[in-house]
Amino acid sequence: ETLGLKVIILAEKPPREASVFVRPLGKGEFTKTPLAPVARGVYAAKIAPPGGEDFEYYVEAAPADGAAVRWPATAPGMNQTVVVTN
Repeated sequence: ETLGLKVIILAEKPPREASVFVRPLGKGEFTKTPLAPVARGVYAAKIAPPGGEDFEYYVEAAPADGAAVRWPATAPGMNQTVVVTN
């Protein structure tokens, strides 16, 4: 089952880019998926578990000015974890 992810980005201007990065838990390269604008400051993506396995992800937004920011703040070293169960 896919994970519906809703992200709220608080900024004066829309970000230049907003993406979610996903990979199987603890291994491999991250796959980048763009976040789609839904409403003012709200973005969304659907994440399918890679290979049906546990996975991890982080969100990155590049503001109109300045450097990109990530959630969680520890990303990409420590990310949000999703455990897949039957």
